[in-house]
Amino acid sequence: MYRFIIIKKRTAICILITTVLMLATTIIISAMGLAAEDEKEEPKVRLPILMYHSILQNPSSAGKYVVSPGTFENDIKYLKDNGYTSILSDELIAYVKNGEPLPSKPVMITLDDGYLNNLTYALPILEKYDMKAIISVVGKYTERFSAEDDHNPSYSHFSWEDINTCIASGRIEIGNHSYDMHSQGARKGTTKKRGESETEYEKVLSEDVLKMQALLLEHCNAQPKVFTYPYGAVSNASVDIIKKLGFEVSFGCCEKVNEISRNENALYLLCRFNRPSGISTEKFMKKITE
Repeated sequence: MYRFIIIKKRTAICILITTVLMLATTIIISAMGLAAEDEKEEPKVRLPILMYHSILQNPSSAGKYVVSPGTFENDIKYLKDNGYTSILSDELIAYVKNGEPLPSKPVMITLDDGYLNNLTYALPILEKYDMKAIISVVGKYTERFSAEDDHNPSYSHFSWEDINTCIASGRIEIGNHSYDMHSQGARKGTTKKRGESETEYEKVLSEDVLKMQALLLEHCNAQPKVFTYPYGAVSNASVDIIKKLGFEVSFGCCEKVNEISRNENALYLLCRFNRPSGISTEKFMKKITE
């Protein structure tokens, strides 16, 4: 009798364990199925980002970081004719953080350093083709050319007034390119110097970048959401510092098409294709479709 009761209890326990395992397995499989469905519903978005610098008419100035107005226009026309829509940081942030839709073929057009010729040549072309761009400016350059009142497209950088003109156009977003870290001395760009402590490095980087933010707010009523690393030079520690300072997007210089997910980390160290002279628009643009 007792042996029968024990066997009966053991059978009941086995049945209970089996039932629990089957239920757990069903839950896991269902969760995996839902995750797979979510992944299918939200594929990564391809986002090519183009990087320009100076735009000059003189053919003798052409080089790795200088293109002609004609080259710039051919590129922008290519994008327009091939169905690309330029976006700014707000649209990208809204997609990643809030799930708001992006155009079917988004692209970002960026120009670094804040050359006056970006206003002289690039802005009218952007207006002609209904495109937008992000121009990242260096504070020390802007202060110098604001004080000197020197307006030569061949070499001048933006003044505060020029930045305000760009913002007023509705086609230009201003990015922070540091106040005075666009150099290649003991410290290349915003990288950490050899022997510099983490605390010292954070203080130096934060003070420089926040100084630029304060100047843009004072002179242009602008607070950039984008930080652009000078020379694309990045230290591991700088990534978290830039996030801590409130920037929601950052640009590097690695060359590949970005795959944008709904993970907020996808907004940082975005890759860009530098646009040199000497390459046809068709050949250069193959990079963004590969």
